[in-house]
Amino acid sequence: MVRRYVLSKRERRKVIEELRNTYTGLEVGKNVVIEIYEDKELGRILIFDDIPAFFEYKGKWIPHLKFLLKNMIPGLPIVVVDMGAVKPLLRGADLMAPGIRMVKGEFKEGDVVVVVDEKYNKPFVVGIALVKSKGIVDGSIKKGRVVENIHRVGDKLWKITL
Repeated sequence: MVRRYVLSKRERRKVIEELRNTYTGLEVGKNVVIEIYEDKELGRILIFDDIPAFFEYKGKWIPHLKFLLKNMIPGLPIVVVDMGAVKPLLRGADLMAPGIRMVKGEFKEGDVVVVVDEKYNKPFVVGIALVKSKGIVDGSIKKGRVVENIHRVGDKLWKITL
């Protein structure tokens, strides 16, 4: 069953407050229409002006790639990967330490991380950090999984038609 509806003023305030507590740099205009799209398979998705903006994952709102491509959220940690890591990530693999070129911002285990490629610098994966950024930056983490891939260009969430 698929359901889509516009949030009431009260629900809208509550959702925006919840999002701002997690993503401090997020700005939502007063005229932005916020809707909820509910699908059995995909779960709940927040829609801002007909663009999928956030999806619910394990009780947290995670930014959708289509939203990030239009409005990158300031303060969101970014992991830059080499071009060799792009194909496996687009197939759904988790990010491994050797593929990382640079870390912009700080994150801890469980934080949302955006993955961009070094050539185009465009977000193509959203994931959950499995380690602290400090370990990657100081070189103490040189192998193993570092980011769980939860949303990527080409997956079911990306192909959603509203």
